[in-house]
Amino acid sequence: MNFEEQDYEFVESLLLNGRKFNDLQRRFISLFETKTIVAGPGAGKTTSLAAKIILLFRHLEKTGSKDSLCIITYTNVAVNEINTSLTKAGLGEIKHPHFIGTIHEFLNHFCVIPYFRINYGHTSLFFDQSHSNDEEFYKRYLERTESWMKPGAIDKISENNIDTKLFFNKETLNFDLENLNNNPRVVESFRKNKHRMLKAKVARKAQGYLEFDDTFPFAEAFLSTDYYQEILRRRFKFVFVDEFQDTKSLGASLLGQIFNTESCILQLIGDPYQTIMYEQHSMPEIVEQDTFRMNLSIRFGKEISQCLNTILPEANIQVTDQAVSFRPHILLYEDKEEIYGAYKQLIASYEEQDQEFKSSIHEDKVLVLQTRWASLVKSGQIYSKSKSKKTKFINSELKKVIIDFLLKRLGQTENNTHELKKWLKNHKDIHILNGIFVDLLKNRNMDENKVKLLQVVNHILESKGLEKILISNNLFKDLEQLLSSKTIVEKAAVVDDDIYTIHSVKGETLRSALVVNFENGPLTKILFHRYGITTDEDYRFTDQNLLYVAMSRVSHLFVFAIHKDLWNEEVSEKFTEHWDIVYTRELVGV
Repeated sequence: MNFEEQDYEFVESLLLNGRKFNDLQRRFISLFETKTIVAGPGAGKTTSLAAKIILLFRHLEKTGSKDSLCIITYTNVAVNEINTSLTKAGLGEIKHPHFIGTIHEFLNHFCVIPYFRINYGHTSLFFDQSHSNDEEFYKRYLERTESWMKPGAIDKISENNIDTKLFFNKETLNFDLENLNNNPRVVESFRKNKHRMLKAKVARKAQGYLEFDDTFPFAEAFLSTDYYQEILRRRFKFVFVDEFQDTKSLGASLLGQIFNTESCILQLIGDPYQTIMYEQHSMPEIVEQDTFRMNLSIRFGKEISQCLNTILPEANIQVTDQAVSFRPHILLYEDKEEIYGAYKQLIASYEEQDQEFKSSIHEDKVLVLQTRWASLVKSGQIYSKSKSKKTKFINSELKKVIIDFLLKRLGQTENNTHELKKWLKNHKDIHILNGIFVDLLKNRNMDENKVKLLQVVNHILESKGLEKILISNNLFKDLEQLLSSKTIVEKAAVVDDDIYTIHSVKGETLRSALVVNFENGPLTKILFHRYGITTDEDYRFTDQNLLYVAMSRVSHLFVFAIHKDLWNEEVSEKFTEHWDIVYTRELVGV
C-alpha cells in the first residue's frame, strides 16, 4: 500500500508538532505484510503506529473497502492514545466491525464468551484472581459425585484443588490439570485424585467463575475448531499487536494460529529486548528475514547508544547526529549514603553547563531492582508503591475543575445534584481523564491534550443533550492557570519521591537516571561481563534486559553506582573509552 506525500504531511501535522517522520518510520507506516517490527527505544513506535492506523482507515474509507482492523494493545492507555489520534484525524473512535483492546479483551469477546454460550448455555463470566467459594464448591461437588469418600479425604482434595491450574491439552483436545504444589504428599494425592479434581475444577469454571489467565485455555478450546478460526480470519484483514514482547506467549501463539495466514496481515510491534517480566514471558524469537527493524532512536545520542549496544549488541541501536547526550558515568562509592547526594550534585553541575539539559521537561529518577533498596539510597526512605502522589495530587485538582464545570453545565437540566455527581463519578469518560493528565504532565503539551480533554467533555455534554463547547472555552484557560500556579507546584513538591523500580519506568523518557545495585544484585555482574572484565554469564536474560531498559530511558545522563572495592586499574581501562569515572566524595566533599 503506497501513501502519497500529502498523506504523510497530514499525519505529521496531526501528530508531530512541526517535525517529520524519518525514513524508517515512513517505511513502517507504509509496510503492509506480515512482519515482526522490532522498534527500539526512542524510535517513535507509538506515534508511527497511530499514523499507520489513521492512513489505513482513510484508505479503507476512500476505497469503500469492507476489510476490518484488529488492534491488540498491552494496556488501555494505548487504546485511548490511538482513539484520540483517530479523533484528531476526524475519523472517530474505533468501533464495530473493527476491534481495539487488550489480548484478554479480544480473546474473551471472540472466543471465551462464544465458547460458554455454545457449551454451557450462558455468558455470565466473573473474572478475579481467585474466588473465595471455590473450595466450598469442590467439597459439595465431591460429596455428590464421590459420596463413598470420607469427609476428611474430600476436604483435603478440595483444599489441594486450589493449587491446581486448568489448561487445554492439544493432544487430547480436552481440558487437563496441572499441580502447582510440590509438597510430596500433595503430589501423591494429585496423582491418585487428578480425575476427580479435574471434573470439579471444570464444573466450577463452567459456572463462569474464572481467573484472569483462564482466558487462554478456554480460548484454545474454542479455537481447536478450524471453523471458528476461519470466521475470525474472514473478519479481520489487518492485525496489529502492540508491545508484543509483553503479550503472554500463549496469547501470542493463539494470535499467530489464527492470523498468520496468507489471507491476513499480522504485524507484531515492540522491542523484544525489553522483555522484563520475570519468567512470565519467554524471550521472543526473532527470525531476521521476517523482521523489520525500526532501530533509529531520537531519544539520545551516540554516547548512550554505544553503551547500550555493548550491553545488548543484538539491539543495534542507531542514532542521529542531532541528538547529543553526556557520556554515561560510573559513580564509585564507599558509603551508600553518599550516592544520592553525589547524583544530585552531578545533576546540578550539568544544569550549570548545559541549558538544554536544564530546560528538559523530563524527570530525574533513581532506579532500583528491589524496593527495599530505597532505604539504602536514602536513609529512612520507605519505598512507596503509590509512586504518583505528586501526579495524583495534580490530577485530582485538574479533574475537580472539569467536574465542577460539567456540574454547572449539567445542572441547567438536572435538579438532583447528588444523583448528578454520582452519575458523573461513574461515567466511563471520566476515568479516561487520568490518562490524559498523566500524558499532559509528562509532555507539558497543553495544545495537544486540549483536543483529548475537549473530546471527553463534549461526549459527556452530548450524552445529556447539551451543546458542545469550543476549544476557546474558559475551561482550558482555568486548567492552564492551575498547572502553572505556584501553590500546586509547592504542594506537589512536598510529596515528591524520585526512587522507582526499573520495571515501573518502562515506556518513559527520563532526563537522567541513577541505577544502584546492592546485595549482590546482578546488574554489576552483567555490566562487567559485557565489557569483558569477567566471563561469567550466570544471569537471567530478564536482568540483562532490565539494565538495557534502565539505560535506554534517558535522554541525557545515565549514572551507574559501583562500590569502589570492585574497581581497579584493569576494570578502569575497560570503561574509560566510553564512560566518565567519578567518586562520590569528589562530588559531596566528604
